[in-house]
Amino acid sequence: MTATTVPVPTTLAARARLGAVGGVLWALFPLAFGLVSLEETEFGTPAFFAVAASYWLFGVLPPLLLVVGHRALRDALGDTAGKVGRTGLVLAAVGLLAMAVGNGIEVASMSVGGGEVGFGHGVFLIGFLVSIVGGVLLGIVVIRNRADALARAAGLVLALALPLGIGLGILGSAVDPGNDGWFFAVITVPTGVAWVLLGTALRSARRPVAAGFATAR
Repeated sequence: MTATTVPVPTTLAARARLGAVGGVLWALFPLAFGLVSLEETEFGTPAFFAVAASYWLFGVLPPLLLVVGHRALRDALGDTAGKVGRTGLVLAAVGLLAMAVGNGIEVASMSVGGGEVGFGHGVFLIGFLVSIVGGVLLGIVVIRNRADALARAAGLVLALALPLGIGLGILGSAVDPGNDGWFFAVITVPTGVAWVLLGTALRSARRPVAAGFATAR
């Protein structure tokens, strides 16, 4: 017998959309960072404030939007997430929050004319490591529990985010070795791309009632 399907709840779709937007911004962060340097821009000029705004937009906001996207994923998976999925959701969300805090500390310092802050950079990197572990767990759960190709592709990218990022970094460094943006590409591009795919899948897919997906609260 064919399972009955219904459109995803409005709240879930809205959160998924925000997750997808966060994915786009996160994937573009290395480009924004690599094109301009806030520390090399004259403080107090319109150009300085424009660059500072771009740092906040691409470096601090995206991980917060991705946390919202994780809420949508939690609602979509429901009981099918299991212990592994729930652990992955917590680790990924905590890691992304730490990355937002770490970047926020550094960007706040640079926005008032200061320099980079070692503590903020450390928080960012620890958050990245935690989020990668969470992403691997989530990727596996998504591949196993979602039937749609777009979500499965997103799960695969999440599960392989670290090796994909390292490969991208090696390739980029060979092409443009002087650009520090490749360091951030290793960290943000695979996760950003995965969430563009996953957010789109969660927003647009029809929800199989028989599959046990929980309704968004």
